[in-house]
Amino acid sequence: MRRRAGLRNATLAALTCIAAAGPAQSASAPVAQVFGAAFECRDAAADRATDCARALLSHVRAKVARAFVAQNRLDATNAELERLREYNRAFERHDRSQRARKLAELDARLAADTLAPGERERLEAFRTVLVRLARYEADVDSGVEPRVIVDDETLRNWIEAAKLNAALYAQFGGTVGLAAYGPYAHGAMRALIRDHVARGDVRVLDSTVATLFFAALDAPPRLAHTGGAPDFTPFWERPIPPSYLSD
Repeated sequence: MRRRAGLRNATLAALTCIAAAGPAQSASAPVAQVFGAAFECRDAAADRATDCARALLSHVRAKVARAFVAQNRLDATNAELERLREYNRAFERHDRSQRARKLAELDARLAADTLAPGERERLEAFRTVLVRLARYEADVDSGVEPRVIVDDETLRNWIEAAKLNAALYAQFGGTVGLAAYGPYAHGAMRALIRDHVARGDVRVLDSTVATLFFAALDAPPRLAHTGGAPDFTPFWERPIPPSYLSD
């Protein structure tokens, strides 16, 4: 469902909000109301209004996302958490095995006398990195170094963000952005925020901040997805790549 009429109404409401807002508030006054709670910036002066608008947009996105997750029952389940933990364990095993094989391969190649000086230097530098990683992992296994474990709160955030993006895109469509972790529903989040603006859940009280806030909200993603329907399958639900080390 694209809710085009709803988006037009949300846009009109946003513009009305900007027009109705008075001059810039003092530094101690709230610049916005988000789900009934005041949002303040330490300095809402003209030279800091851009930072304030960005902070407000980040805050609004988080609040709107949390509300959408709760309303649509997208909270991470225990089964989803365990699948993600198992993926991380499997990836670590795969990563260690792959690097061990690569280290053995480099040792064999460096034993040859036919390597050009530049090639030998490159391979030796690569081997140094792999040896350092292997020593670190040995220290982790022996307890000398602490084992880095991603906490459950972070895992829950990953899972819920993936479910959120898939559900948002299914409901609103729109432009899809690309990040290191995969696609995200950029345009759909914008549409959802504008719906909340239209309903009065998000009210920007400072006119200068409001102008900058909506400009940032409407800006396109830095890198947009092209070439067909996006795949929101999270990385832990995909097969582990067979290899990612260069030759």
